[in-house]
Amino acid sequence: MTSGRNALLQFKAGRCFRDGTTNTVMPDSTKGLVYMEEDEGLMHFCWKNRTTNTVEDDLILFAGDAELKKVPECTTGRVLMLQFKSSSQKLFFWLQEANSDRDQIILQQANALINQGQDGETGNFEEDITME
Repeated sequence: MTSGRNALLQFKAGRCFRDGTTNTVMPDSTKGLVYMEEDEGLMHFCWKNRTTNTVEDDLILFAGDAELKKVPECTTGRVLMLQFKSSSQKLFFWLQEANSDRDQIILQQANALINQGQDGETGNFEEDITME
């Protein structure tokens, strides 16, 4: 799949990994890029290593099956969780954008894309988000 060039939404974010014994989420220092794009009618949620330019995660999201939300328990940074409704899978990301002003817009647009096609919703936005 893809490089993110035709992304419907993209933002700089690193991955976080949960310690299975303590449930503590620890950030990975790798510079990353999360992007979402549609390919052949399927919504892809991808994470790309910005140093190697390698796509390391490419998940297909079905309408309404996941939600991207802020982790309020994190007081030291801006951590997001992609939580799946059909399983217990949770993926964590930390925002690497210098400016936090658009964090809420990123969440709103990501969730609108995830829910696209459900209840007649469309993915048309008043503005496209590409954060550099």
